[in-house]
Amino acid sequence: MDYGSILKRAWEITWRWKILWILGFLASLGGGGGGGQGASYSTGSEDWDRWWGPWDLGPDISEGIVAAVIGVACLAVLVGIAIWVVSVIARGGLIAGVQQVEEQEHTAFGLAWRAGARRFWTLFGISFLAGIPLLLMVALGIVVLIVMFAGSGMAFANSETAGGLGIAASILCGGVFCCGMILVSLVLQQIRLYAERAAILEDLGWIEAFVRGWNVLKANIAPTIVFWAIFFAIGLVLLIPIMAAVAAVALPFVAIVSTSEPGWWMAVPVCVGGLLAVILGSLISAIVETFTSATWTLVYRQMAGLAAAVPVAPSEEPAPEA
Repeated sequence: MDYGSILKRAWEITWRWKILWILGFLASLGGGGGGGQGASYSTGSEDWDRWWGPWDLGPDISEGIVAAVIGVACLAVLVGIAIWVVSVIARGGLIAGVQQVEEQEHTAFGLAWRAGARRFWTLFGISFLAGIPLLLMVALGIVVLIVMFAGSGMAFANSETAGGLGIAASILCGGVFCCGMILVSLVLQQIRLYAERAAILEDLGWIEAFVRGWNVLKANIAPTIVFWAIFFAIGLVLLIPIMAAVAAVALPFVAIVSTSEPGWWMAVPVCVGGLLAVILGSLISAIVETFTSATWTLVYRQMAGLAAAVPVAPSEEPAPEA
């Protein structure tokens, strides 16, 4: 497998067919983000009154705010479901878009979107199958940890040494279990990637596509690991400029907010900075998601024997006369 040619072709498709960036952005919405670490600050009563005194509301208004928060939370759940549906369709659309470029040398947002929408339930079924083993492992792990910690507590009540050994064993088993879950989730993620392409490119049902994805993975473990390593390296390379860009956008606004008196005007730099960060993050996510999806689609086409053979250029030398 020519890894360089596949990556080069994936980038060519990503850069030339920028309409796919929209699908890349929509697909990245359902990918799930990493959790951030919050910082806690200790403030005195004067600082608390200084910052939050103007927001001290009566009980009636507070109850209204609580009801509004609950309503917003319910709305957020519905919006989250809608975003997930859109992201699934967009994933299928990205696969179809790359296929259209390779087969027809043309694609459009509408064509790719409709192709993804037609296969939504198939893609949903694939995600469901990929999630079942992980959910079962999580449920089993919770039960095992509860039993082990309960047993450790009982042992600790009878003997400090036995209790300490039980707690240590619980932590060790929990660490092994977490490592196992990470490995299983990586395998299931890769099966899902191949299965989605089997569904779109080979028009298979969700069960057949899942089996096909597993078979393709088994037959091509080494190239799959190589591409995972390549994407990991690309992520490390991109991390530094992304962090620098975020810092360049965020630090001026943080400096303004931290050195100024609180007031309504502070909402302006916060909103502007947040908007710039969202625009920058969305653009990066769209490009990365498009390039990553295009690469895996090209990889699957070659692994599954769907890629057209590269025509041999005719010789420029004149044919010898008979």
